[in-house]
Amino acid sequence: MVEDIFEEEMNRRRIFKDTSILSPHYVPDELPHREAEIRNITRSIAPVLRNEKPSNLFIYGKTGTGKTCAVKYVMRKLKEFAGNQEKNPKGTVVKTVYMNCKVRDTKYKVLLKILEDEKLNDSELENTPLLDRPHKSLKGMDPGDLYDRLFNVVDSNKINLIVVLDEIDMIKKGFDDLIYILTRINDELKHGTVSIIGLTNDMKALRRMDPRSRSTLCQEERVFKPYNAVQLKTILQQRIEQGFQEDVVESSVTALIAAFAAQDGDARYALKLLSKSGEIARDESAPNVLNEHVEKAKEAVESDIIIEAISSLPEHQQLVIYSIASLTSEGGMYKRLSGLGGGDLFTGEVYEAYERYCNLLERKARTIRQFSEYLNELEMLGLITMRISGKGTRGTTRFIRLGYSPDEIRSILRKTLGLELRSPS
Repeated sequence: MVEDIFEEEMNRRRIFKDTSILSPHYVPDELPHREAEIRNITRSIAPVLRNEKPSNLFIYGKTGTGKTCAVKYVMRKLKEFAGNQEKNPKGTVVKTVYMNCKVRDTKYKVLLKILEDEKLNDSELENTPLLDRPHKSLKGMDPGDLYDRLFNVVDSNKINLIVVLDEIDMIKKGFDDLIYILTRINDELKHGTVSIIGLTNDMKALRRMDPRSRSTLCQEERVFKPYNAVQLKTILQQRIEQGFQEDVVESSVTALIAAFAAQDGDARYALKLLSKSGEIARDESAPNVLNEHVEKAKEAVESDIIIEAISSLPEHQQLVIYSIASLTSEGGMYKRLSGLGGGDLFTGEVYEAYERYCNLLERKARTIRQFSEYLNELEMLGLITMRISGKGTRGTTRFIRLGYSPDEIRSILRKTLGLELRSPS
């Protein structure tokens, strides 16, 4: 009977108390081992509470080093402080808008997100961006009009606006113009301020900016170091206490997960591994989460990570890594000619393969310069590694090596790119 099925399910030993606690996006009340970073961010943005423009802030760090969590934590504390009449007797207006630029990856999308955010469309504010828009959308408006609306809502309400741009290096179209707009607007504002907090794992993001835009930033920079195994154990234990039932996670599990994640200092990976281990234990009706569940979870999580990373790449980056995977499987023409070993490929042969797949899909191949940028971004994501050749090997070139199984990557992308029923000539 259906009733019996659900009764049996409900009577099974529960592993989790609250799965949301285990999400990398959850911001706890305390952030272990990020106290100094939190204080630094707080000092940088505190001037907004005096109606002064803070310095723009850029935060660097590898994935899973707590950048996003720390900034969201400080933004939450800022909102609480600004909303407290005793602590903020002058009623200084502070608004924050957060966005992930992997989703909002153009100047236009970023401006839309800022202006359509509910915090700038509060009924208590004047000249709100969506005031005269019956469909509550600004899509289709000219960028100049979007700028005017941003100026009006900030100036007329004396807003100190902080725009948090997570993964800021993902903004490909109009990046320089966006930074220039968001920084130079302060020269025209009579009341209020606009400042930026940019988060990225690309230390070279600012170097690629137009000198004009970079000169307007006046930014401070902070670097988040990777966590070590001891710090990761503390973070995991905090989430276990809040997210799991009491005494279901074996003590050795925390140490094992921390050891795996400490290789890259990645707390996000550690939390995914912890959550997946719990799911496997639950599905097996095990009374406790054991090391064997962690081992199974590790394989599943790493597969999920590679699928997510590759599937979310822009099309031309997908074509580049598909070309690398195909050549790796085939051995590589220049490798056979030169006797290279270990899976290394020449940049030239990869570009030729990329051009072939672009022609196959009737896409216009990007220039060598853009192709080189794609390689740099793929290396930054850990999907490939590159090294410069020594003298005497076809001049000076870069050797490229795939970081994952070529068959797995081809399997992921064959359907995504529409290559299942096609083959290059």
